[in-house]
Parts: sequence; C-alpha cells; structure tokens
Amino acid sequence: MQLLLKSVDFAARAHRDQRRKGPAQEPYINHPIEVARLIVECEPDTPEDVLCAAILHDVIEDCGASRDEIAACFNENIADIVLEVSDDKALPRDDRKAKQIEMAPHLSNSAKLVRLADKIANVGAMLTDTPIGWDRAQILRYVDWAEAVVAPCRIVSTGLSERFDAISRDVRAWHEAEMQAAEG
Repeated sequence: MQLLLKSVDFAARAHRDQRRKGPAQEPYINHPIEVARLIVECEPDTPEDVLCAAILHDVIEDCGASRDEIAACFNENIADIVLEVSDDKALPRDDRKAKQIEMAPHLSNSAKLVRLADKIANVGAMLTDTPIGWDRAQILRYVDWAEAVVAPCRIVSTGLSERFDAISRDVRAWHEAEMQAAEG
C-alpha cells in the first residue's frame, strides 16, 4: 500500500498543471486514478506493481519523467510496465496511434491490463466529458481505434473486456440517438 500511495503522490505532482481536454477541465490526476480503480474493480488480486504502473502510466509521455527515474523511485518492474504503455512523443500523432495497435499484442500481461483500463476510461470520457472540439465522427473514429488497440489485450481480463464493450456500445448508441435527433 505504501508504494501505491507513493505512486499517487508522484503522479499528482507530475500532472499538477494538467487538465483533461473536456469542458469540465477535470484535474488530469483523476484519469490515472480511474485507470487503477477499474483494474482493482475487475481484477482485485492485481499486484501492487501493476496498480502503481496504472497510476504512473502517463508520466513518461506527458510529464517528461524517465524510465530510469521511475525505476529509482519505485522499481524496475513498475518502470518497465510504464515504459511499455508510453507513446513516443517524438513520433507524429498518427504514427503513435498506429504503433499502439501494432505493439498491443506484444505487451506484457501487466501492460495489457493498464492499456485496457486506460482505453475504458478514455472511451467513457466520450460520454461524460467529450474533448472540446470533437465532433461525433471523431468520437467514433476514436472508439474504432481504441477497439483495435484493446483487441489483443482482452485475454488478460474478462471483466475489463466486458466493461470496454459496454462503454463502447453506450458511445455508439449515443451517437445513433444524436444522428436520429439531427435528422429530426
């Protein structure tokens, strides 16, 4: 438990100036906490290292932390998991998105748990706090992409897979209802 709280503290400090992209401008730290919570709810026996990695999953790509810094503050295993799920920000956005699909089958089971829970949280945000400026088509493209990313990750958790399917269905149903309302 001490290591988990240390990861929350580290991530909160790293993300202190960041907000989510939706109109609520939620503190960014809420996202990694949600990712860890989703894992615990569906896989209650998940090792603490994986939960710490879930909390820290965006500190390399979004905050400039290094793998070595995470290893020194926590341990090698946590650092490796975080690195596995970190995008290379030197790549263009479309290349990073393609790389997530390409690498998903090769992730460790621990990283697959984090990746799956991350996509549940992000797809869920499409219903509760859609990023400013995103239209319905962009939201659906995101859900399609997220489905491709999580497809090889599903093997690690039936519960998380079912949650992903449910939230994806909800987003698609919302889209259909919006389309029908627009057609009048």
